[in-house]
Amino acid sequence: MLEIFELSLIKRAFLVITFVAPLAPVFGVFLLLRRYAFFADTLAHVGFLALALSLFLKINSLVLLILLSLIISISVEQLRAKDKLPAEGSLSFFLYAGVSLSVVFIALSGSTGSIMNILFGSLSTVTKGDVYLILAGALICGAFLLKYYKKILNLCIDEEIAHASGINTAGIKMLFATAVALSISISIKTMGALLIGALMIIPPLTAMQLCKSLKTTVILSIIISIFSSYSGIFLSFYSGIPLGASISTILIFFFLISTVFKAFK
Repeated sequence: MLEIFELSLIKRAFLVITFVAPLAPVFGVFLLLRRYAFFADTLAHVGFLALALSLFLKINSLVLLILLSLIISISVEQLRAKDKLPAEGSLSFFLYAGVSLSVVFIALSGSTGSIMNILFGSLSTVTKGDVYLILAGALICGAFLLKYYKKILNLCIDEEIAHASGINTAGIKMLFATAVALSISISIKTMGALLIGALMIIPPLTAMQLCKSLKTTVILSIIISIFSSYSGIFLSFYSGIPLGASISTILIFFFLISTVFKAFK
């Protein structure tokens, strides 16, 4: 079984997961508190577009993915802040536009065989160059959470009270949207465009069934995410199931167990 660790792509996968897995559920907790979980799905589909566009243009997909995700997240937050479009409306537009244009660029690129890797993730899609970008992005997201954790929490609990207490809510919302976009873009190659939301949302939902405080919810979410991600690498390697689907399957298992436990508690 230890031969798996002799492969460079597995080493890269474990390194990336070590940085990505703890971040995703923390952002997921805040997205759930803000009732904004759909935001993660929208950015994931924008990521699908970025990867499809990179196939068409034959350029570094992760750089394009990060840039496009940041642009869209800022645009969505601007539209939401100025009430030009309902939040759900702007998110839906970018989601469906991302999917539609992705299909167009993939068809034009002639690389239809890459769709499975893009949608569901793969152990082989993360290059050595990607690792450095992912680690840098993870460190930026981690630093953001450490610095603005309390302000984000106040914003999620009650935006009006947070604003009245002197917090620049507009600025924090914009920074938060940017950080979420960055965390999704650095995770999408491993989890896939359709399943990155699972890593963000399912661990917090599972933890919420078992925990009574926000602190324990965040801690348990991180533990579930890391364990499921590591286990998913083994499952993907030995079964041939795409990495994102493997991790998501384990996350679903934990969620079902927590649901049963809560029902009989």
